[in-house]
Amino acid sequence: MTRYSLDMRNTFLPTLFLSCLCISVVACSGECSAPTAGSATADAAAASNATATPVSMSIVVKGMHCEGCEGAICDRVGKIAGVTSVKASHVDERVNVTAPEESRADVIAAIKKLGYTIEE
Repeated sequence: MTRYSLDMRNTFLPTLFLSCLCISVVACSGECSAPTAGSATADAAAASNATATPVSMSIVVKGMHCEGCEGAICDRVGKIAGVTSVKASHVDERVNVTAPEESRADVIAAIKKLGYTIEE
């Protein structure tokens, strides 16, 4: 019984570790998408901004250190009504957003709420 337990532990734990590592590496590429069609957020965004034309915004963001920072920003900004795409880059210190101009203040507020600094 002891030998079987040790063998299972020696194969299970490394496999579990590698699985978690792969998930964390694949999880964020720095580019996020807006909510998918059919979701409540996408439906609300479509209803509230039906007449607003999306524009591309480039926002300088200080304080991003890694892909995790990019993912946090993409996740938060992607939930804002009217946002159709978000791409964050910690290397370029920029967040590119496609959304109606009226959403700019909401986007900036969401990024600041995460603790990052906006340069305008």
